Amino acid sequence: MPATRTTSAPSCLSAQQIADRRLAGLPSSKAQVNRLARAEGWGWQKASQPGGGRLYWVAHLPQSAQRDIASRDWRADGHVIPLVQRPLIVTATASGRATGRPKGSGFFHIHDDVASAILVILSQRRLAAPRVAELLAHQFDELPSLRSLQRFIARLETEQVALLAAKRDPDAYKGHFRVSLGRADADCSYAHQVWELDTTPADVMLTLNGRPIRMAILGVIDRWSRRAKFCVVKTESAQAVRRTLVETMRHWGVMPASILTDNGSGYINQTMRTALELIGIEHQICPPGTPEKKPHIERVFGTFTRERAELLDGYIGHNVADAQKIRARAKKETRRAIVIPKMSPDDLQAVLDAWVDGVYHQRRHSSLGCSPMLKWMASPQAARPAPHPDQMLLCLSAFIGIRRVGKRGIVWKGGRYWSAACAAWMGREVMLRHDEDDLGALFIFTPDGEYIDTVVNHGRAGLTQAEFALLATQQQNDHMALQKKELAAKKRAFGFDEARASLLRRDAQAAGKITYFQPKPPAESSPETGPDSGPDAAQTSADVHQLKPPGVAPTARPAAAPPSAAAQVVRADRLIAADKAGIATDPQELKWARAYARSASYSTEKEMAAAFAPHSESSQQKIA
Repeated sequence: MPATRTTSAPSCLSAQQIADRRLAGLPSSKAQVNRLARAEGWGWQKASQPGGGRLYWVAHLPQSAQRDIASRDWRADGHVIPLVQRPLIVTATASGRATGRPKGSGFFHIHDDVASAILVILSQRRLAAPRVAELLAHQFDELPSLRSLQRFIARLETEQVALLAAKRDPDAYKGHFRVSLGRADADCSYAHQVWELDTTPADVMLTLNGRPIRMAILGVIDRWSRRAKFCVVKTESAQAVRRTLVETMRHWGVMPASILTDNGSGYINQTMRTALELIGIEHQICPPGTPEKKPHIERVFGTFTRERAELLDGYIGHNVADAQKIRARAKKETRRAIVIPKMSPDDLQAVLDAWVDGVYHQRRHSSLGCSPMLKWMASPQAARPAPHPDQMLLCLSAFIGIRRVGKRGIVWKGGRYWSAACAAWMGREVMLRHDEDDLGALFIFTPDGEYIDTVVNHGRAGLTQAEFALLATQQQNDHMALQKKELAAKKRAFGFDEARASLLRRDAQAAGKITYFQPKPPAESSPETGPDSGPDAAQTSADVHQLKPPGVAPTARPAAAPPSAAAQVVRADRLIAADKAGIATDPQELKWARAYARSASYSTEKEMAAAFAPHSESSQQKIA
């Protein structure tokens, strides 16, 4: 066997040499190699041997072919001995024709910076290949052929569809590509636990009073059963939201435990907050830009549009492309590129009600496995019944604020409001609400939310201002007369005068238990004047006269000295003895005497009197 000599891999190869070597990822035909080289822009140089031709740079071949060349042992005569037999990688094109080019081969596999720039361009917007080439020429000198660029763009649109959608159209990415393995209703265990509320512009142009108008559809759907209710409204106002809630609760006869809304101005306002607190409904608010938090109401809007809105007269399209086609068709038919409305808001409301109750609620829902009506009827827990209609009207009315009931009644927007119930709340604060359809009446509540009454102005009462004022005065007088009568009845059970006299007597009796001592005489006194004479003595005497029990009214002259303990003992004994003898005595005095006879002061005074009392003559003689 002849010896062989190995050399390094060649830097250039002809199309025939490339085809003969059957390199990985490249065709085995010279013509196909040349076509691929022109399509992908391989670099080449002219051959020096007779016959000319092109020699392609190995560095410009696909990476798979370069690795195949590097893994082989080259002989001096140019023939190749493969170290590893590699199967030809064959892929199928869109037309079904086989090709030896793997994905990622060619110009863009070598120039990955150009490929990255193309991805950046496509992430901003979808552009044709010529526009992409113009943008690439700003930074790169070596560019692929137009056909190669078109194929690469098509490949990116297929392989990077989720990334491109996330950058170009975030809503489309959320709807088609964001992972959603859970269920939004997984935390619901019974019907009417959560209601989803949302508003969408109506895709049907309507006519109101002879003028075209585009209105909105406000929808409510029960998350657990998918039962739905729609109302045609002018705008997403707080009034429209409250009315929709009232109509839904009246129609279904129940009230939800909570509602779920977005951050629209019609949903988050003081009126809605206070109304829901009064009626006892929790309000859940989705974070901004998260329509997927309430998917059921979003989906049912789209279902109605596809099934009914597109069939109605005045349909204007769900997006700009649809609207342009509809206007073009209208121009061809009527020579005017406008949609002529033919339905009124009541007509659209009738279509919505018929479709929801007659079609949507009765057919099988794919997620539920049954119809929404059957699901609703199978709820394991009953929902709270709807409040009385009057209570719903009061609680879902517009919030005004806190006002004080004064001598002019309740003043709001320059008007004066009154009812007989205001007399009891004179000078106190009440909470005000009102119905937007009746500005002549206000609903008043306690600050804690308890309904009091409905107050009206003179126009709503059908009276002149003078008659209205006279009626209010009479109602207040009647209330005050009743209050005074009740107070007089209470006075018979408790006498103020008797209680006051008793209090003063208790003060006087308590003062009798205190002994007041004379102040000490001065340290020095002249024999002429004596200890009780002179200006100091006069001052001391004045001080003594000023000492009197607290609570005793002052008199014109100094009060007498308080009775001694011995005098009180004598007094108490006399009253008790008189009572025992059947002599009439003052009940209060007798009560005091009995209480004093049980006191420690009485016992002490009795013992001292017995010990130090003067003895009789017989006793003294016996002692002598």
